[in-house]
Amino acid sequence: MAWLAGKGYEVSVVLTAARIDDVRPPVGVEARSLAGRRGHVAKSRALRAAIADVRPDVAVAMQAHPNLLLLTAARMLPSASRPRVLISERNLVSLGLAGADIPHRVKIWCAKRMYGWADHVIAISHPVAGELVAGFGVRGDRLTVVPNPAIAKVATGTGSSRLPGSDRGIQIVLACRLVAQKRPLLAIEAAAELARRGVNVEVVSFGGGPLLDQVVEAADRAGVTFIHHGWVENWFEHFGDNAVALLPSSREGFGNVLVEAAAAGYPAVAVSGALGVADAIVPGITGELALSADPADIADALLRAADLTLTDIEPWLRRFSIESSGADLERVLVRTVERASTRGTP
Repeated sequence: MAWLAGKGYEVSVVLTAARIDDVRPPVGVEARSLAGRRGHVAKSRALRAAIADVRPDVAVAMQAHPNLLLLTAARMLPSASRPRVLISERNLVSLGLAGADIPHRVKIWCAKRMYGWADHVIAISHPVAGELVAGFGVRGDRLTVVPNPAIAKVATGTGSSRLPGSDRGIQIVLACRLVAQKRPLLAIEAAAELARRGVNVEVVSFGGGPLLDQVVEAADRAGVTFIHHGWVENWFEHFGDNAVALLPSSREGFGNVLVEAAAAGYPAVAVSGALGVADAIVPGITGELALSADPADIADALLRAADLTLTDIEPWLRRFSIESSGADLERVLVRTVERASTRGTP
């Protein structure tokens, strides 16, 4: 939003749940909130009123619930005053359905029937894009992958104190919330496997969460050194010179931390079955994909990653800059409006 506003576009944001004072939108961005409305119909009507008031050329939503609100609100508007509608999906939905509650299943059921209404769809990664085509009825010619501006917080090009290799041991950096989807216990199990191989190892955590006590207990049982720092915004500035970032998630739409680690000069490891992480790692260059979630496979990947030098990766990193991501988003927005005008639609 800040990048588009800085380019001279008029940008407004409608928050579906949060209050404006809690979010602090960027300078130059007009903000409204639906926080006082309850239920899908009430929020959709309020969003329709906001769209009718602002009269934007294009409206963009992010993630399933806001996507459904926007699609519903747009259908409530007369076609002559309806903006071009773009939705954006950030998650791999199918891998998260097992064990999901009924409201979530209903939401996804609706999404599979409504996403095809959008004028265009933006995906955060190619695996997410593939799921949108295969499972949500999105047409391939109305779908674009726009990379996340994942290096926005990292000062790239400054170098790091890291030394490749595992002779000095490996500091496993667990940069994620300690929740079931992230599978943090795998970090402890992989560290124990490395220790059995004679590698000096420790696990450092930069995210809190409900599984913290379980992780601490597992580390104690395995004899693994576990250091918990809690949430740290610039976590990538607090690595040891033998650090390797690990994201052991069962699924990821993308995996910002993998790119952040590379931008800071450190390799990363993720599990190939998480799918979305494939866009955030260049295997053998910026990190490694573990063959499976087996601790031995993760340990193998950590050892391979520790040897990487991360040289000449700047062209790849630029793909995830604010400038590159913003320019891609701008082109998608402009082309969607132009395509509608060319076809003579309102």
